[in-house]
Amino acid sequence: MAYFRLSDPLHSEAINIIEGLGSHRKVSQASLLELDLLMKSRGFTPAERLKTWILLEKVIPIEAVEVLNPQDFTVATVLTEKYGLDYFDALVAAQCITRNAKPVTTDEDIIEAVSKTSKDKLLSELKNLHKE
Repeated sequence: MAYFRLSDPLHSEAINIIEGLGSHRKVSQASLLELDLLMKSRGFTPAERLKTWILLEKVIPIEAVEVLNPQDFTVATVLTEKYGLDYFDALVAAQCITRNAKPVTTDEDIIEAVSKTSKDKLLSELKNLHKE
């Protein structure tokens, strides 16, 4: 949302992030889904949402979208329980953990979950749960 609001204190940073997307920096598919739901829940008209997505289609290359996979949902479920993360934050954190990536966010909950969770330890715990 900061990308679209000139008054947002993170607007400049959001522009730099969006313009820097590519092979080494990606945007989570979960973030895009959350944006669409936010726009819809805040009363954006279909025309306003369409205008937003047409703009984002021009500035976010397809290869810069990090697609969700089943393992992300598995890890997100654990993170929701362990850290009380909301649905979309848990998915973004899960993607970072499973890909050994650093989140580019100001969300302290995501930063904390990623910094405190080891991919190997978490996957080992999940395997043990699956055996039970």
